[in-house]
Amino acid sequence: MAASALRQENGVHKDSSAATLPPDDLPEVQGNKKLKVVFVGAHTDDWVICGGTIARYTRLGHEARFISFTPGDSISMADAAHISVEDLAAARREQAVKGAEILGARIVFLEQKDLRMHVDPTTYQECNRLLLAEKPDIVFAMWPLEFHPDHRAAGNLAYNTWLQSGMKFALHFCETPGGDEMQPQQFVPNRWVDIGSVIHLKRESVLANTFIKDWWPECEMHCKFRGREYGCHYAEAFVRVHTVATMPERNLYPNWWYYGGLRLAGE
Repeated sequence: MAASALRQENGVHKDSSAATLPPDDLPEVQGNKKLKVVFVGAHTDDWVICGGTIARYTRLGHEARFISFTPGDSISMADAAHISVEDLAAARREQAVKGAEILGARIVFLEQKDLRMHVDPTTYQECNRLLLAEKPDIVFAMWPLEFHPDHRAAGNLAYNTWLQSGMKFALHFCETPGGDEMQPQQFVPNRWVDIGSVIHLKRESVLANTFIKDWWPECEMHCKFRGREYGCHYAEAFVRVHTVATMPERNLYPNWWYYGGLRLAGE
């Protein structure tokens, strides 16, 4: 019964689930609009870095889509698993679909090559066409100051599309916690999201990607660190790109951006 969900405290009935509700608001959810949230990553499992935040969006009924520029074709991971690159890529895509479904999201895979992602005018236009067709309200992207070249490329492409959209959607760069190839540089967050209520979904989605399942303890530790920094148990941290400038119409997609730069506020 509904009454069983209530408890008596000092003579006042309270919802016993209220303590589990996160105390903060998600980016861009202040209105009543259903949002389109897109994550732009280099690899099939990159989206796990903001999996908790995505889960909070989808639990509220918002739509989430992941983009992976590569199809899972990591030679080093294939060698470590003693399988062919083709078998690895197929398995990673299957697992990525399952992991995304745990978060209530969909994922699409593109055909750039692992460790050979490129950033050039043609690829800029391809990313513009793909991402703007989604009509996103908010985009989460890879942090571009990082050791992994594919991550840097994906972050660069997403940032360019934000510019050529006229900066119409909100852009947040994600943190890539961990050392080695994912060590970020100069990452100073200006936005946090409490993910305590969905940490179990983040865990399940990470573990669904079996080739990175050993990363979970480190991932959880970092979520705890950002949580303590923010004032909750678990959090994910982001850099929100802010500007009050505008982009002249002649610089917007599908045009080439060769004319001047941003238009300052008031000009």
